[in-house]
Amino acid sequence: MRLYTMYYMCKNYIDFIKDEKLLYKTSNKQQIPHVHDWKKLRIVLNELAQIDALKEKTLKLYKVVPRLYRDVDEFDVDKTMAKQYEQALAELQVSMETIIDLYESVNPHPVDHVQNGIDIQLPQFKNLNEFAACLKDLNFITTQCPYLLSKDETIKYGSVDVGSTWITLLIVGSVAGMLIHNFGKFVDQAIKIKSHYTTLKMQEEYLKSMQLKNEVAVGNVNLLNQFKEKIIQDGLDALESDIGPLNDGEERDKTKIALEKMAYWMDQGMKIYASIDSPKEVKDLFPEQQDVSFLTDNLMKLIEKKDN
Repeated sequence: MRLYTMYYMCKNYIDFIKDEKLLYKTSNKQQIPHVHDWKKLRIVLNELAQIDALKEKTLKLYKVVPRLYRDVDEFDVDKTMAKQYEQALAELQVSMETIIDLYESVNPHPVDHVQNGIDIQLPQFKNLNEFAACLKDLNFITTQCPYLLSKDETIKYGSVDVGSTWITLLIVGSVAGMLIHNFGKFVDQAIKIKSHYTTLKMQEEYLKSMQLKNEVAVGNVNLLNQFKEKIIQDGLDALESDIGPLNDGEERDKTKIALEKMAYWMDQGMKIYASIDSPKEVKDLFPEQQDVSFLTDNLMKLIEKKDN
């Protein structure tokens, strides 16, 4: 998990954790410790447990509460359990504050709210040349693809996450919304092309294993290249249908190149998400990306026809 995501979650829940104190009820002139709002705290603990650095602390607090009370919102505890509860709560608070302080120490001017941000997890690179090539292709995509250009909005570099290969792009302008919508549509088509790439690679490996005659092998390679061109063209057609037609052949060529570049790097492991603090309607444009291969009947039929 990227540092900013951990920071955002801790910043979002720290006040609740600070306010989650034990109440004390008076009964027979004695102060009885009382846990309140446990159901909401349990939800928060489940959220914070996604952060590896907090998993142990959240589990410790959760285990303090006996199973009998874990589905109850309020309950009394004895003094021993109260001490364990407050200690575990204090340890969790300190750990959360440590993450917040760490992020703010390396980002002295953190962005409180990024309404239209795009988080990109870069793939694992073998060398600096691959890293440079990826950034060069990202620059081409965001500066040359016609669907990602607007007079009213701009895609700008936002930040790089400390200690990771995450970068953030910001969409700024007077009319926020159009570019983020287009970017979501663009990424959706790139994901589909990337999935077909997985299928094509499987078919290439299959053809190699068959040890076909040279002329047959060349014919099948050409067929696979034609199919690759077709799926990119299909992606372009889908964008023109969803967003609107492009002006000329140059714009279509740039869009196809951008789609091919994005699909390639996504095939290498790149993932794209809406920033964690984006509104739901923006997050819906960038759904969780599953590694799915579309084994199309059309490709199999084309290869079988070519072999015959």
